[in-house]
Amino acid sequence: MLKRFNVDSTNCIELILEIMNKKLLLCLLAIASLGVISSAHAQNANTATSDNISQGTDTLSANHITFNKMMAAYKELTRKPDPVVPQKPAVIRIACVGDMMLGLNYPDDSPQYAADDGRHLFDDVKPWLQGANLTLGNLEGVLLDTGGEPKVVRNPKYRYFFRMPERYVHLFLDAGFDALTIANNHARDFGQSGLESTQRVLSEAGMAYCGVKDVCETCIIERDGVRYGMCAFAPNTMMCNIHDLALAERLIKKLREEDKCDIVIVTFHGGAEGPTMNHVTRTTETYIGESRGNVYEFSHHCVDAGADLVFGHGPHVVRGVELYKGKIIAYSLGNFCTPYGINRLGPNGYAPVLCVDMTPEGEFVGGEIVPAIQVGREGPKLDHKGIVLGEMRRLSFQDFPESNLVIERDGKLRAR
Repeated sequence: MLKRFNVDSTNCIELILEIMNKKLLLCLLAIASLGVISSAHAQNANTATSDNISQGTDTLSANHITFNKMMAAYKELTRKPDPVVPQKPAVIRIACVGDMMLGLNYPDDSPQYAADDGRHLFDDVKPWLQGANLTLGNLEGVLLDTGGEPKVVRNPKYRYFFRMPERYVHLFLDAGFDALTIANNHARDFGQSGLESTQRVLSEAGMAYCGVKDVCETCIIERDGVRYGMCAFAPNTMMCNIHDLALAERLIKKLREEDKCDIVIVTFHGGAEGPTMNHVTRTTETYIGESRGNVYEFSHHCVDAGADLVFGHGPHVVRGVELYKGKIIAYSLGNFCTPYGINRLGPNGYAPVLCVDMTPEGEFVGGEIVPAIQVGREGPKLDHKGIVLGEMRRLSFQDFPESNLVIERDGKLRAR
């Protein structure tokens, strides 16, 4: 019965006790009222002596006092408590990562799963994922157990179909993720049924998501008294389009003004792909004949429109980070956890966690880049050799020499 009405046993007992207390107090009020009435009758009796009248008056006054006290107690008991306003932390931390595709159940006859069904893929980096106020990443594929309509790809060189078991949503939840973007070129690998299954699975698990035009363009998450809004973009069919700067501006302003979000985050899947595509060209990039957007122009436009943080993925390698108008822009966070189906060799295996610290008003305070590298099929492992940090520091300095962002040798972020 309790599960049917979604009431836990502790709350149920407290509710019963509250009802019993109220009923008891109402009984006492009734008794007190009868005492007052009886005293009034005694006072007005024709045979009452002066002593009786005096005694009745005293009794009446005493009963009135008792009655008033009980009424006051009843009002206090039944008074609705003032709403509790959560105290916002002075500084919040947002953790961001790149592409995630945790295992394959397609083709049906040759699934590929990590050891222990992927339960330990995030172990090395969990402290940072779970320690942030908000943790975000890109879901590179669909959550669908069987079926779907594999997309038509004419060139066999580019036939990549990413279908993950629906149960894998719990791997993301257990790792600490609060929201996932589904705006990318693999969200429709298995047609409309695959896309709808992904949305259903995420919704049923309580995982926030966004990125599909006119369907789930934005999502809102509340944590620790702070209201976060996120929107996601990609150059692909049905997604919120990275080329549509007016749409980006509209969604950012909607999150800020209509949805009353304290922090607005934009994420995108854009830029050319490949191990040599690690520089931000500040021009429109293409890949196999498809325009992948001008990620530099797009990101700056988002900050100009009011975004507090912008982070990207899609090239499958890391790119530089800049501080623009006091806001962090990370142009690609690479492949974070892709044990199957995606190249992880060399720079394709760099898997950082970007942690950005800011005030609840969006003012940049600091942060860190947690360096990790994908090892075999075991997920991201901490990079103790400094390879990932060295690459991101180099790219950030070369591509954004005008930026005021300083990335220290230990990965700490600060404004110059």
